Amino acid sequence: MGEGGESRAGEARIDTVGAIRITPVTSGVELYFPPLRAMGSALMLALFGAACSIIGLAAIAGLAFSGESAAASMLALAFAGVFALPLLALGQVFIVVAVWTAANSLHVDVSSAGLRIVRNLFGYTIGRRAVARADVVAIESLLAAKYIGAFGATRYYRLVVSARGVARPLLIADSLKGPAMTEEIRQLVIAHLAAPGLAAAGVQAHITGEQPA
Repeated sequence: MGEGGESRAGEARIDTVGAIRITPVTSGVELYFPPLRAMGSALMLALFGAACSIIGLAAIAGLAFSGESAAASMLALAFAGVFALPLLALGQVFIVVAVWTAANSLHVDVSSAGLRIVRNLFGYTIGRRAVARADVVAIESLLAAKYIGAFGATRYYRLVVSARGVARPLLIADSLKGPAMTEEIRQLVIAHLAAPGLAAAGVQAHITGEQPA
């Protein structure tokens, strides 16, 4: 496979770009994106969330005891809390997103029949989708959130499938390191879908830098 790929004799599984696992099967190929594949992103989100939460809590605690009486303290909290409480809430949101980023996994089965997508959280299935090959309009790449590549110049991408009857594009790959790996996984999906016409369909951010509308 591509960069970071590893294949062992007698084993079907191939590891690429560290954690992303590709398993050839009789009907096609299985792509598995395990938990903790984006720990750097999750850590940064969690640290930012913790910082916001601590500042918000400190502000609320200070305001709650700032007055000479309980009534004065509550009045101060009522006026200044409009800044402290949203900051605390923002911190909690970032922490939740960090947990999601670290704990979710994605399993995608690709065959000439179509795509089957399963999303798990803490090992429990939270979503299943299936798309027939005939309904697939495009396999497009998107530039992932900028914080993923904050520790270096490498850009990370994700792949989504646009299909007839599906309101929003469906995620089928993420944590793809750089344009070469992104194109390799995209072409792998197209090949196992047996739909060569998709090679020129859609907008490819890893090639043009342009995001799909």
